[in-house]
Amino acid sequence: MFNISHKLTSKLPFQIRYIQQCPPPKYDTGCTYCNPPSEMEENLKSPPESIRNTIPPLNRLIFHRSGNKDHDNWPKKVEVFDIMRNISKFGRGNGNMICMSSLSPINEMTTNDQQNVDFAIYPDAQTISINGNDSTEFEKLFQIINSNDSNDSTSLSNHFKTSKIDKTIVLICGHTQRDIRCGVLGKIIHKEFEEVLKRENLENDVELGYISHVGGHVYAGNLVILKPNGKMFWYGMVRPHHVQGLVDQSIKSDDLIEELSRQ
Repeated sequence: MFNISHKLTSKLPFQIRYIQQCPPPKYDTGCTYCNPPSEMEENLKSPPESIRNTIPPLNRLIFHRSGNKDHDNWPKKVEVFDIMRNISKFGRGNGNMICMSSLSPINEMTTNDQQNVDFAIYPDAQTISINGNDSTEFEKLFQIINSNDSNDSTSLSNHFKTSKIDKTIVLICGHTQRDIRCGVLGKIIHKEFEEVLKRENLENDVELGYISHVGGHVYAGNLVILKPNGKMFWYGMVRPHHVQGLVDQSIKSDDLIEELSRQ
């Protein structure tokens, strides 16, 4: 159910089990023990403070399913793209985090006067398709999202084409032009996820991609695991040898690994 009054803070409002440490890998994919280049090691040392509570208080995470796979060349500010500029114009503030992802759109359709673009919204776990050429649709979207009417559970579907997200999504920060640390580590982690998901026969059940700046590049590698039930797991300081544990605990189950958690 779409609950407009729902607030997601750095402490998730869900019943989840906490695992203190990430389980060690059970096998080596060939990528499991890969390390970033030695010249980056100094910049990738663990920060002295805890990474807990290092994501901002959130109402919603909203990301564009852009289909743009060239994450290395995404500009430092993704608002350079018209779609991102339009949605950021109306969506910033009110606890909304607006990002761009490399995931392909679901409802791809373009006519002479309409360019349908898809956004995923969490913790609602819905995909919303809107006309990217009509700025009033962006404005309407956030009028609904930021509404205080907690009983209005049908507003989005009344105005937009919506669909429930039925797969787990893993988005890794690989915003190279914004910060090279995520650019380098993101690729290594992405490769390990590919290998582990294949090994665990999960490649058809999990969407894997890149996301633009989510804050805290000092905590690279950064990633978020988004579940169909609306649960979100925000992780930092991730290395390839953590991936099997993340898959076991936060994809196959709904457990949050405390040592890597930014929540």
